[in-house]
Amino acid sequence: MDYVRWLRERIGPEPVWLVYATALIRNERGQILLQQRRDLGGWGLPGGVMEPGESLLQALHREVAEETGLAIHVERLLGLYTTPDFEVHYPNGDVVHPVTAGFLARPIGGALRPDGIESAALRWASPEDLPPLPPWYQAMVADAAREDPAATFRHGSPGSARAALGETIRRLRARVGAATLVVPATSAVVFNARGEVLLQRREDTGEWGLPGGIMEIGERIDQTLVREVAEETGLLVEPMRLVGLYTDPAWTFVYPNGDRSQPVVACFEARIVGGALRADGQESLEVGFFPLDRLPEPLDPRWRIRIEDAVARHPWAVVR
Repeated sequence: MDYVRWLRERIGPEPVWLVYATALIRNERGQILLQQRRDLGGWGLPGGVMEPGESLLQALHREVAEETGLAIHVERLLGLYTTPDFEVHYPNGDVVHPVTAGFLARPIGGALRPDGIESAALRWASPEDLPPLPPWYQAMVADAAREDPAATFRHGSPGSARAALGETIRRLRARVGAATLVVPATSAVVFNARGEVLLQRREDTGEWGLPGGIMEIGERIDQTLVREVAEETGLLVEPMRLVGLYTDPAWTFVYPNGDRSQPVVACFEARIVGGALRADGQESLEVGFFPLDRLPEPLDPRWRIRIEDAVARHPWAVVR
């Protein structure tokens, strides 16, 4: 929890997004591992906050080992839970808009034991005999029961940005300076009728990339995508599926002003439902559709990876 402590020392209890990795662990009998949490009280699922310098999956394995003593095999991403309906108010007054990736997993080693720090107790329970759980854990249990490989992302209300656009990151930067922040963001893979992909030439770097941007407090992350694509390209889109989550610390981004961000990017395939293509002249210098075999340069490899993952049409969401 060093990142959370460091951040709270600078911003106090005010609302902030944090990225969580949570494990729904099922044993061979189909029982779910429950954790009695010391921070919120009551029962929940093991997991915790992603730290700068680690990927989401590394955070998941670390948190599960710390809190339960178990090693796990991750089977798939259940969903991304980001609605403002799931806002967390901690007993100490801290407020968090969570960006939670829920994973289905099974135990493969270790010895079950609560750490006494984050876990007060642990127990296995059958799905039909679960105690009352907070709504975000209920959503994960429901998604696991569906046995659908596609990751969900629409639980709860879509919300809307609570302040002026860009206010979340500006407020944080005023407190923490250029230090590395774990930042939830989106990118959109949008194809036209000819199978060409939508790209924008970015104002900040001059390079080509996928449209998207940073999540604001108070909005669900698929709504971030809708808002950002409309702002940057003039097109109205509908997110259709979560292509993947991209969290590798190797993709930590240093802006021209020196600010460092480790993005946790939810990449969606989206379809066009309206609008007219145009660059906004602020975040996008140019926008256009390009054939997959003739993409413009310079185009960072991270964008190519996301486009390739979308074209592959896996039935599940990739996590990189």
